Amino acid sequence: MVDRRQFIKAAGATGVTGMAGLSGCMGGGGATTVSILTWTGFDSVNDQIEDELDDVEIEITPADGSANMFATVNAGGGEEYDIVVPNNEYVPQFIEAELAAPVDMDVMTNFDSLYPTFQSAAEGQFSDGSEIYGLPIQFGWYAYGYDSSVLPEDHEHSYEVLFSEEYEGADLAGGIALYDGYFKSIMAAGLALGYTEAFEGDTVSFTDEQLTEIEETMIDFKPNLLGFVHDEETLTQDYQNGNVVASYANRSTHVGIMNEVDDVEFSEPKENELTWFEGAVVTEGSENKEAAFRVLNEYIDPDTGADLSEERNILNTSQAAMDNIDAPDLQIEPDVLEGMIPFKPAERDDEWIEMFERIKNA
Repeated sequence: MVDRRQFIKAAGATGVTGMAGLSGCMGGGGATTVSILTWTGFDSVNDQIEDELDDVEIEITPADGSANMFATVNAGGGEEYDIVVPNNEYVPQFIEAELAAPVDMDVMTNFDSLYPTFQSAAEGQFSDGSEIYGLPIQFGWYAYGYDSSVLPEDHEHSYEVLFSEEYEGADLAGGIALYDGYFKSIMAAGLALGYTEAFEGDTVSFTDEQLTEIEETMIDFKPNLLGFVHDEETLTQDYQNGNVVASYANRSTHVGIMNEVDDVEFSEPKENELTWFEGAVVTEGSENKEAAFRVLNEYIDPDTGADLSEERNILNTSQAAMDNIDAPDLQIEPDVLEGMIPFKPAERDDEWIEMFERIKNA
């Protein structure tokens, strides 16, 4: 277990030399500019963070996915960006490539307010065994939403819905939408087939036989699909037009749809859900590490974290922040996190990509 207060303060180890070390990137009026490569919506709390940290200015650059973030930093962007916020399964890649700086736990005063699940994730998935290199900020999970006017709320909630022409008397043929992404759709099929043991290690490791069964299942069922969809706007229109009965996508996507369509509900399947969380890292190449860690601490602040979640419609990893949220669609019981499976890299990622292309082209 990592000592959460452990931090090597020597300048040679982390590049942090106090405020004098921040002079490399100064904004107007002598403020330090913290440059962040992240998802859309983070700029919604720039002003309040800058008000709280009056010597810091924030510059947000939206990125097109976690893979793009890693590629950018790995190609030298770690000197351009102080903070990068990929999904959790990419943080180990930053650690292995020595692109992430150890977290300054003396600055991270809000760490102890994180749900225990995410404290453990930082000490496990985000650690090299002695240091923590990433901070969980916001999270969600993947399961299926459904039209409760067609599929009753009291149905047995299971991923089997996503691969059934008929379920508990409801006609699902042609009314299923799967996420348009190899990683998430293949994992959903694996859970529907009962391959939970594949998720137990550091990677998702389906056997050859299991991958074959997943591919055959998805190809055989493909004629019954409405299609592969990934954006909220399209799914919302499909629900409004009565085209879709069930859809596999992010919880936050379904929350947005639920705000627009009365009959849409989100499932709690009997199988474990796949949870993702954003794992912010301060780049090893940053000249503004102390300021960057102070900004990260604000993202899980009870007030700022709550506002960030309400603006992005995504849950915060800080229970103190979640306690400040009034929006009913963002309310959860803490025990919902028990048993969730964190996203992990695929053991044979290239094979998954090739397999998904065959499925889509079948």
